[in-house]
Amino acid sequence: MKKIALIGLGRWGKNLVREFSNVSLITKCHTKGNQTNIRWLKKHYPEIKWVKDRIDIFSDPTIDAVIISTPITTHFKLAKECLDNGKHVFIEKPMAETTAQSRKLISIAKTNKVQLFVGHVFLYSQNFKKILEVTKNRKIKCVQFDWKKLGTFDEDIFKNLLTHDLSLSIELLGMPKKINLLQNLGIITSSDIISIKLYYNDNKICNIKIDRTSNFKKKTITVITEKNLYQWEDDILLRLQNKSKTYKQIFQQTETPLAVECKEFIKSISKPNISYHSATLALNVNVLIDRIIRQRK
Repeated sequence: MKKIALIGLGRWGKNLVREFSNVSLITKCHTKGNQTNIRWLKKHYPEIKWVKDRIDIFSDPTIDAVIISTPITTHFKLAKECLDNGKHVFIEKPMAETTAQSRKLISIAKTNKVQLFVGHVFLYSQNFKKILEVTKNRKIKCVQFDWKKLGTFDEDIFKNLLTHDLSLSIELLGMPKKINLLQNLGIITSSDIISIKLYYNDNKICNIKIDRTSNFKKKTITVITEKNLYQWEDDILLRLQNKSKTYKQIFQQTETPLAVECKEFIKSISKPNISYHSATLALNVNVLIDRIIRQRK
């Protein structure tokens, strides 16, 4: 079983500990020293050793990989340290703050022949895999993303929430030829409600709307092909029945995207040949975010 360490033990870090504990052996965890998080670790996972200094992770030859779940501003530095020390890396999205930083990390990973895997968790939804399957031989005309939630005001909405939808759009439609920031409304921060439109060849379009000031939580992804309309809501996938003008459930996922993602990472570091598809996708997400942020200024 692969031995891994984790850096960062916030809300999402705890989720990663739970899931990775099912598919690997977590031996060490490093945090800034938040006593509440350390007590949580000792109570629920007493076998995992909390270490004060990251060097205790990098210098440990038994550790195969490091999981990074920390604020976005720390991603580049921490990932670089791990890669420089020959450790496989699983890092939460975005891979880094800038395109240049992302390119640098990929270069280091390839030079040291270690994995660089980026956590775009929605890519590992069984519903998304089903969408890829049913649209494989059907031309997609339009994709609509609509996400309403409350919170995560401590991170930039473009680098945090938008990265999810961009990763999905790239997998479905590739890189757009044009991208426009249509709306950027600040309420609590400078950007809390955003609307973006992406244009592709063959008149394909993608619309993304995110509102993180909503009083309810709902994420809907609609995929329109030449003959069908598919709608992904939470755990289920629906198809619009043209004749009856009603929706029919055609699929329901049985495993959480995070569980699937953690398994995929462990598989990726167990193979003799390393694929950098995840890192390349994350780089492309950075490229699009940079283009959008330039329009915001």
